[in-house]
Amino acid sequence: MPGRRSAIYLGIVIVALAMLPTQNLFAAGRDYRPPNVVLVVGDWLRRDAIGVYGEKPVQTPNIDALAKTGIRFDNAYTPASLCTPARASILTGVYPHQHGLERVIYPPGFPGKIPTKHPEGLSDPWHDNRYRLWDNFLVYLHNTGYQNAHIGKWHLGTSNPGFFDYWKSFNSLMPHWVGTPFESAYREDIQTDEGIRFIEQNADRPFFLYQSYYSPHAPFQPPPEYRALYDDVDIDHKDYYAMVSSLDANVGRIVATLRRNGLLENTLLIFISDHGGSFRERPGSYRGMGVAYDETARIPMIMHWPNGLPGGKVWEAGVSLVDLAPTILGAAGIRSENEIRRIITGRAGSIFHGVDLIPALRSGEDDWSRPVFMQNIPERAIEGSRYDERAMRSQRYKLILREFFAQPGMQHNEFYDLETDPEEKRNVYHDESYQTALQRQIELMLQWSRANDDTLAVKLASAELTRLGAAP
Repeated sequence: MPGRRSAIYLGIVIVALAMLPTQNLFAAGRDYRPPNVVLVVGDWLRRDAIGVYGEKPVQTPNIDALAKTGIRFDNAYTPASLCTPARASILTGVYPHQHGLERVIYPPGFPGKIPTKHPEGLSDPWHDNRYRLWDNFLVYLHNTGYQNAHIGKWHLGTSNPGFFDYWKSFNSLMPHWVGTPFESAYREDIQTDEGIRFIEQNADRPFFLYQSYYSPHAPFQPPPEYRALYDDVDIDHKDYYAMVSSLDANVGRIVATLRRNGLLENTLLIFISDHGGSFRERPGSYRGMGVAYDETARIPMIMHWPNGLPGGKVWEAGVSLVDLAPTILGAAGIRSENEIRRIITGRAGSIFHGVDLIPALRSGEDDWSRPVFMQNIPERAIEGSRYDERAMRSQRYKLILREFFAQPGMQHNEFYDLETDPEEKRNVYHDESYQTALQRQIELMLQWSRANDDTLAVKLASAELTRLGAAP
């Protein structure tokens, strides 16, 4: 029956965790207090919408302060520029082709005409054996004593999957204002009140807070006092950036609560977005999502943990949202990659596509040895043909390969030299001077795809290497 396999697997995970002695789960002895973890997530939040990135005159003083005393990641990417697949990857540490949620989900009867919507109404993917979701860091935290909370936008179903002790959440599309826009309570303020309440109620034990804001997602309806900040500022899309400033104020309230309760030093606070968004006309996107261009796929990411990480750093190497699950477990001292895998499956090896960033952040080994990947189902077709895409960002280049369904012979692949063309305006895929570099990047994508069982990426990369006259 549907969900039985997932339920059985979860039971195995819980039993396995229960069998682990305490010293296998935590890095130190009984007196060790693992860090609290606060994950703050914005929605449709562009990297350049945060002032500390230095690209636009945006007022985000609280987030900027976290970046200046923590670690700011300059090249962080989402694995998919859509809410549901990105959020599932955050929790599971794997790319969408493995967890299976490659489209956005809404419950049965949802009337919206969203081209990237799951074709069937889906209220509870957690008990649907088509998806691999139970291997997630929240299960491990919950079963090792953390109090877990989710507040705000979830977009992974309509109810608590069972590993949150505190749940004040909705799937998606909840209005920013409780009642009449600009006249009623602003929902993000209320959600911050809930987050503050949870922190204060759990100040004496380790906790995980997933504070998920719908801002600055459309419709752009900022509180008037934040819109006034931009009256005399030369910037387009003022309502959008005003919503970011309002979000920043609520982040400041969370930080102040942690500081007031003596928790800030031993809290790993991570600020991210699930994806960005384009204000430009881009092939395949009509709402600025679902594609791999930097304004959509490159996101802000900031980590702040005074007791555990160096401060005042800008990290240049590429990182992905799939790195968060192993990083959070690593910070908590949970040896997830080998011990849990060995007990559950009888063999060692990482259960994640991402990596624990903590060792490199502490040692300062900031290098681009590992590319990051994106997997998208664009929101609209190019020339009438539906397609999927796979993309890869290395230090200098971005490669985008596409599979077209209605017209399989189409070859709208793209290759960008980000060193000379950071705005991705000149596609050099068929430029003769770039063919050697292109072949090397396709070979790198193929190597990764084979290692991680991404059959579509293997197919696309192999076909292009054959076309280039190189044996795949």
